[in-house]
Amino acid sequence: MNEYVEVIGVEHLKTVLSALTPEEIVKPAYDNWIVGIKTGHTVLNLENGKIYGLGIELNQLPLADNIYIELYTINSHEEPISEEEFFSKHEYEEFLQFSSDDPCEYIPDVISEFCEMKGIDEYERTIGLLAYNFEKNEQTNYNMWESKVLNKYYDAIYENHNPFEFSQSSL
Repeated sequence: MNEYVEVIGVEHLKTVLSALTPEEIVKPAYDNWIVGIKTGHTVLNLENGKIYGLGIELNQLPLADNIYIELYTINSHEEPISEEEFFSKHEYEEFLQFSSDDPCEYIPDVISEFCEMKGIDEYERTIGLLAYNFEKNEQTNYNMWESKVLNKYYDAIYENHNPFEFSQSSL
C-alpha cells in the first residue's frame, strides 16, 4: 500500500525562501549544533512550509516521519567561526594577550570569558557572522541558491528526479 503525503507546491516554497533572512536560515542550525556532538541543521518541512532546527548526533538517523529539505548545516566537527574572524583586529590582539596571560590555568571557553569581560554579545555576533558568510557564500547569486534548494525539493518528492533529464515529450 502506498502512502501519500501532501507537500507544499513550488510557488509556496519559493515564497517561503524569498521571505527568509540569512539570520533566519543560520540561527536554527546554530541553536541545535553542539561542537563535537551534534550537527545542526536548518530544515524546511515540506508538508507545512515551516522552518525549524534539527540537531542530529553522529550515527543518529533523523525522524523518518518528517519530509524536509536542508537549507543550512553546521557539522559537529567544525568550528563555524574562527577566533580571528570573530574579533576585530584590535579585539583579536587583546584576546591573544588575554588568552596567553595565564597558560597554566585551564579555561574551557576563553572566548566566552573574554566576551563577557569586554561586553561583547557572543551569541548575536556569531549569528551575525554566520548570516554574513551564508549570504556572501551561498546567496550571492540568489537564483543559483534557490535552484539548489528546488533541486533538493524535487529530489525529496520524486524518487527518481533528475533536473537535467528530459523525456521525449518535453522536447
